[in-house]
This record gives sequence, C-alpha cells and structure tokens, in this order.
Amino acid sequence: MARLTSLPCDERIGLDDEPERLASQQTRIGRIDLEFIRPERPFARNWERVSNVHDASYVLVLPLAGSVAFSQDGRTGFARPGEYVLLSELAYYKLTSDKNSHLLTMRIPAAELRGRLVSIEDHVSRRFKPNEQMTRLLVGMIRSVAELFINCLPPNPQALATEIISFVALTIGSEDRGAATDVRNARYHLRRRIVDFIDSNLSDQSLSPRKIAASSRISLSYLYSLFNDNETTVSQFVQTKRLQRAYEILVADPKGHRTVSEVAYEVGFKNVSHFSRCFSRHFNVAPRDVRQTHNASPAPKADPRPTPPKGLLAPRLPSTARGRLASPYWERRTLHETV
Repeated sequence: MARLTSLPCDERIGLDDEPERLASQQTRIGRIDLEFIRPERPFARNWERVSNVHDASYVLVLPLAGSVAFSQDGRTGFARPGEYVLLSELAYYKLTSDKNSHLLTMRIPAAELRGRLVSIEDHVSRRFKPNEQMTRLLVGMIRSVAELFINCLPPNPQALATEIISFVALTIGSEDRGAATDVRNARYHLRRRIVDFIDSNLSDQSLSPRKIAASSRISLSYLYSLFNDNETTVSQFVQTKRLQRAYEILVADPKGHRTVSEVAYEVGFKNVSHFSRCFSRHFNVAPRDVRQTHNASPAPKADPRPTPPKGLLAPRLPSTARGRLASPYWERRTLHETV
C-alpha cells in the first residue's frame, strides 16, 4: 500500500516542531487530478511505491515559480518554470522545494498513458531532453485549464481529460532520445514503428497480431514480448487505441453527422453492441452521449475515487473497487494472445 507524506523540510530534519503550512488547491477533471501547491516554507513530498499498475498514476510536475528538486530510480535533478518532470507511483519518488516555489501537479492513471505511449517508463525522471516548443504548449495549456476550472467543472470533464492526456502523451513522445544504439533503445524504436502501423490500420477489422508482426518482419513471440514490457498484450493495446480513436471522432462530430454504428465500424469493431459496452466501461459514458453538449445531455458519471484531503494527492482505491474506474483492458489477467 502506498503512503504519501508531505512534510516541511525543516520538520523532516528535526529543526522545529511547527505544523506544516501548505497552501493547496485541487480539482478533478474526468480521470485526472490537478493540484496547485504554494508552500509557505520549504517542504518535501515522498511517495512510497504502488505495487499494482492498475492502482497507480503518473505524476506530471510543473513548476510555475521557483524550482523543484526530484529524485526517482537513482535519477535526480531540478525542474524550473516552463519545464516538466514525469514521475511514477510505481517506484518511490521525492520532491523538494523552497518556500518561494509554486507547483502544479497532475495525476494521470497509469493505464491511460500506457495505452498511448510505448515505453512510458523510459521517460520518467527526465531521462531525455524535452521538445521546447511542445513543452511550452503543454505547460501553458495545463496551467490555463487548472486556473479556469479550479473552482468549477468544465462542460464535459471526460472529453477534456481525454484531450489533455492525449496531448501529454504527444509531448512526452516528442522527447529526444538521442542516437543511443543500445538494445533497450532499439526495442523502443521498433515499438514506435509497430504503434505507427497500428494507428494507420485501426479501421482494418482483420488487423491481428500475426499481421502486425509481419509488417515489421518479426516473430509473433517477439511481438508479444515487446508488449509484455508494458504489462499489456497486442490485442488489448489495439482495442484501447480503437476506443480512443472513436472517442475523438465522436467529440469532433457534435451534430451527429455519423452514427455510432458508422464510427464503430470505422475504427475496426465488428459488432456495434460490443463496441458500445466496451466504450461505456472505458470512458464511463455511452458513445451516444459523449458528443452532446453539457446543457443537452447528462454529465459523465462522477469519478468514484474519494476526494483527496487538502494538501495531499489522492490515495488510490483498493483493487476491489477498480472495476468501476479502470478500462476493462487493464484489469489484472494472464497475458494471452489469440491469433
């Protein structure tokens, strides 16, 4: 079980016994949690690892003023205003800052980023150089969203959350991995080519692991091992991609020029009823409702995670409650492929 501690630095080293003073504002937009942190004196935040990926999140830390020091997996560094650092709840991490810092943090369910970006763990703790232009867009967008909706919900929280998560994945994916030629990096680039092929062929209802493996001239067993690195399977990954593509199409078509059935077939589903069930479980909203405006349709189901206590990031729910939250494609199961 993970445990979050948020302590002023001088308390941590035992210089005095004053209580913590930590100004914090929080909001939840769909599946993501946003928190402004304005410490009144130096503080440290420690997170003990979550053992189960289904209960974990990635934490995107954005310094707005001052700087923040981070440490995870033996990597340490500083993030300054206009930069970001990605941390993982799957391993212990620590953040420290001085009293002049002003931070914005965003927690994204691990399954959401793993379904969009291969080898996401490689990008934790700023291993690679960020793309400056994409970083500028990302920081500005997240800050604007947090400031606009810190005290009220947007018209369609789930749709906005989907767009934010997609842009986070796009920005992280634009990081420069350099010219490394080690085996780990070679597997990464191979996965990128495979994901590009999947993205280009989602509408193909006959898209299968065998066809995907053939496109890169690799064996089925090697293809499976590439996706096992991210604790998923090829079939699960393809289905999650199809659902994400369907969501984007529906949100971009508020007047309903295309029916739900047409969208289901367009993204490669063979059965509309199966598509609707999968979509509803994944996004907590029916496909027929997702493109309707806030005034014309009910809001998506509320996120059942408990509201985090002030000054702390939200704790994760026990695994028994996960079925109401997570995608069905990320539930714990034996990894098995059918061709």
